[in-house]
Amino acid sequence: MADTPLPSIRAIPLTNAGPVLRLNARDREHLATIGAVMRVGPSTVFYERGAHAGWIYNIVSGTVCSYRPLPDGSERVAAFLFAEDLFGLARKGVYVNSTRAVTPVTAYKFPLDALSGLLMGNAGLQFRFLCKITHTLREAQHRALVLTRRDPVERMAAFLAIMEQAQGEKRPGDALIGLPMTQRDIASFLNLTTGSVEAALEALEASAVIARTDDGSVRVRDRTRFSELALED
Repeated sequence: MADTPLPSIRAIPLTNAGPVLRLNARDREHLATIGAVMRVGPSTVFYERGAHAGWIYNIVSGTVCSYRPLPDGSERVAAFLFAEDLFGLARKGVYVNSTRAVTPVTAYKFPLDALSGLLMGNAGLQFRFLCKITHTLREAQHRALVLTRRDPVERMAAFLAIMEQAQGEKRPGDALIGLPMTQRDIASFLNLTTGSVEAALEALEASAVIARTDDGSVRVRDRTRFSELALED
């Protein structure tokens, strides 16, 4: 485990004051002592919806998709998760969604009982977890607002803004936004067809708002127009 970074979470503070919240070195070390490291390949399922919820997960590297299986065998993507995110949302002792790796993923998994005990004895760590959970709820509300937009181009711009924020602090205007997921997954997340996803990306590229790279990443070219389309705060 010497080659594996310690657990870490990143959350926006509950108030406008102060920097992005992260764990201190001692809390990261304490979390590592109760966790087990997982290294999995793409498409690996961490857990299925309805399974007993015995673990909370913390991503070290890679991308994870949270989704709801539908009766017709398809999926409704609920969220994409990245380094420093937590997942394992449960209700009445069972997981509410299924999760799978989009890319190779390294993650810690913490037994729920051990994590609860650690949080009960550490108010600072408890507060940071609270901020992270609040941060996650804000992101879910943001997605709900995105889905109210009828214009697929606006939905795509908002999705790219969500991905940019999820992948770290505000980066320089020419930084790349990684899109490791498939267009099918993006379409499921945005409640669009895959054809509409590609058409929206082409429209943003044709209007010089974004540029696409060979690996599928996106570079924002016109930050002002991008923010207008995404309705960023």
